[in-house]
Amino acid sequence: MGIWNSRKIGLAVGMISGTEWLVIATAFLGRFMLQFYQTTIGYAAALFGMDATQIGIAFALFGVAFGLAAFLVHKIAPAQLRRTVGICLLLLGATMPLYLILHGTIEVDSIMTFDGLVTGVYMDALMTMGGMASTDPHQRQIDQSAFAFWVSTALIIAPFATGALLALLGIKNMFALFASMAIIALPFLAALHGKHALQYVGHHSEVRDGKAKSGFEFLFRNKNTTFNASLIAALGNKIPYFIVLSFGVLYGRKLGLSAPQVFYLIGVMFVFNVGARLVVMLQSPIRNKVRYLVIAMGFAVAAAILLPLATFIHSLFYFVFPFAGIPEGMLWPIGLQIANTTFKAHEVGSSTSFFSSAMMITAALMPLVGWFGIRMGYSATFALFGLIVVVLFGLLLRYIHANGLHFDGNAAATGDSRNA
Repeated sequence: MGIWNSRKIGLAVGMISGTEWLVIATAFLGRFMLQFYQTTIGYAAALFGMDATQIGIAFALFGVAFGLAAFLVHKIAPAQLRRTVGICLLLLGATMPLYLILHGTIEVDSIMTFDGLVTGVYMDALMTMGGMASTDPHQRQIDQSAFAFWVSTALIIAPFATGALLALLGIKNMFALFASMAIIALPFLAALHGKHALQYVGHHSEVRDGKAKSGFEFLFRNKNTTFNASLIAALGNKIPYFIVLSFGVLYGRKLGLSAPQVFYLIGVMFVFNVGARLVVMLQSPIRNKVRYLVIAMGFAVAAAILLPLATFIHSLFYFVFPFAGIPEGMLWPIGLQIANTTFKAHEVGSSTSFFSSAMMITAALMPLVGWFGIRMGYSATFALFGLIVVVLFGLLLRYIHANGLHFDGNAAATGDSRNA
């Protein structure tokens, strides 16, 4: 691999600044806790006696709270981000062990909602901090690529660790154990001062310009067609992805799989997820972003179709996981690239915040998946929601055609609002 490619995907270890390594360590530990949470919500909720609808509600509360956090972080002054992350670490360290003593559904839902918001603020703040280690544009590019890669490894490690430790510790003890990561992260965060202090130059331009739109205002007034196409793709891709995370253990048991086996499959899903991210990073800067959106949605449609078919051919269940992981891995960096390159300077914060939230908002559908699953059975329910994914794919293709977006990456057809 050439040195340029290694820089693009974050593997130029010797060129990554010491400050960025501190941010990466802090973010990795937080991402591990978040990934553990997302992987086990369905299993943990069932352990507390929740039915499928209640499991969907628990996942939705966590996911939507996480998504809304992006709007909160967007309002925080850059100089306050480090303090915000520290508060979030203390809160997570205090709330996650509470699963050892919780009993009622309302208590569990409340903690999941609160921790969803806290982890959302934590990760969005650290994503912003990941670009603050240096003011040199060249070094920032290297550092940001490193942040994206090394933090994403937590996506893979957490599900495999969960599967390996579940029988030994039990899920409640694992919540308490992994809460210790919040305490471990504090020294790395505290070290971000003096020669390792973050550089805030170039951030918060929206506040200085006085033109920043709120996320909701941005939703209704945004006219960037390429960005809107990425939102449609994000909404469609997340349906099978969230179904696997919410109901994978429940559905897997009906197919003869144990909870640890499903956690290992979720780990495989994120191997493909991270692999897809690396492919996108290697290809960057990408001109034909619309083509990648369509390809990603194609994988999501495949996952959505395989889910109900797995009821009849159980081996198809194994293929759901890579097909569900690939599109999310592609769409996350593509969407952020679009947000960062096709908007005016004062709109970038709103666009990235809204895209981050849109990637989580489909979690609100999971209670419906659980409710229909109880009444219609999983095969019919997954077929219904698979149809929704197919419809969204059709809407994406129609939107691309109606707005003259081309698969060759023609800049004239990107809907670039910087030229508006």
